[in-house]
Amino acid sequence: MQNLTCTGNITVDKPLMTTSASKPLTTAEKEEPDTILLIWMWPFGVGFGLGPCSSASNIHGCRLTDDRSLFNQAHGVMFHHRDISRDLSNMPKLPRPATQKWIWWNMESPSNSASNPQLKDLFNLTSSYRRDSDIPVPYGWLSEATEKEKNYTIPKKDKLICWVVSNYNPNFRRSQYFTELSKYITVDVHGRHFNKKINNDDYLNLMTSCKFYLSFENSIHKDYMTEKLFNPLAIGTVPVVIGPSRENYEQFIPSEAFIHVDDFPSPKELADHLKLMDQNDELYRQYFTWREHFVSKGASFGLDHACRICDHIRRNKHYKVAKDINSWYWG
Repeated sequence: MQNLTCTGNITVDKPLMTTSASKPLTTAEKEEPDTILLIWMWPFGVGFGLGPCSSASNIHGCRLTDDRSLFNQAHGVMFHHRDISRDLSNMPKLPRPATQKWIWWNMESPSNSASNPQLKDLFNLTSSYRRDSDIPVPYGWLSEATEKEKNYTIPKKDKLICWVVSNYNPNFRRSQYFTELSKYITVDVHGRHFNKKINNDDYLNLMTSCKFYLSFENSIHKDYMTEKLFNPLAIGTVPVVIGPSRENYEQFIPSEAFIHVDDFPSPKELADHLKLMDQNDELYRQYFTWREHFVSKGASFGLDHACRICDHIRRNKHYKVAKDINSWYWG
């Protein structure tokens, strides 16, 4: 059986376990003109609201724009990897201003985004879910709980375990594990492959109603933990994860906040454990002891990331060329 002892030693000082709020600007920084970040291309061709970073992320002194006529004035230009043409034909044609910084931004794993040799020495900064990016932008994080939030009540549950999957591939490890697990326990599963489509509103309601959720990533890479992890944490459901190692997960969230499939020799042993938790409320509640200290937050895709990038540029004036992105990200 998994050890459910609360370690009590998780702190917001760990990597990425921070709020999205920026540190206060110094007096000198306040007197500077706004830093302009140009979003050169929308991610997957879909725009996101360019609201002020001060209200979105408590970040000040930043101005986001998609107006390409401001290219020469922009302090930084943000490029979404999956939308960069292989031949770079959709990149800026104008000469780059001397101190302007180009930022490579990618939230997809290496398995779901192709490398491009022409990216070498093209960018100044990297921004992705990875902690070793120049500007890490995680899918979610923990922030310290307020006194009110520490008095947490687990939502009412009427299902044991559920899974919503939009991209079902029988060759993926997660699909193979699900097939084996389903021999020993009933999973309330939704998705096109199962002829049970679900809209966004019902998705969160379903997840809330389940004691456990299969937070199975579509590929396994260091630090690649998506909304599949942070959504159930935020709404009060215990994630059962397939992804990187438990050690890697514990660099983001408390050890008692989740179940890793690798904690068990086989899917049968995991199923037996979930059934035991269903029968023992006291044991199940131990998965929520971390809520006495933290709350889970999710990033607003695009806007939060752009604000963090802009804030980094504003605070870090030195100029550099990014590492060889291909060998770093896909090597």
